[in-house]
Amino acid sequence: MVTFPCLFRYNAFHMVSDRLESLSLYRTLAEGIMNYMESSPGSVPPSDSYSIDRERTVIFIIDKGRAVFSTSWRETPDSKEPSMALEAGEGDFVLFLPGEPFLVKTGDASVRMYRVA
Repeated sequence: MVTFPCLFRYNAFHMVSDRLESLSLYRTLAEGIMNYMESSPGSVPPSDSYSIDRERTVIFIIDKGRAVFSTSWRETPDSKEPSMALEAGEGDFVLFLPGEPFLVKTGDASVRMYRVA
């Protein structure tokens, strides 16, 4: 099966999804992207509302199963309207840049979350 990187870009938001082995291709998006393993994984936020990290890039790594990721409008941080969504599976990562709203529905999937500078 051939996979293609998925970089969604529309005006003021970005959401990146690809295979974990391709993460280095995106190192220009965030300085600390390749150092994510130096930090401890955090808890995936509850999926009842969008979260925003205004200072750091957020990387999700799917270890098992499939999870759904969504972003909303950066211009209206209180918006609950999804502007883009995708499903990622085992061996994939999903990356949100600083200030980008994100919502994750993990279901039974095993997902790690890292915040990098």
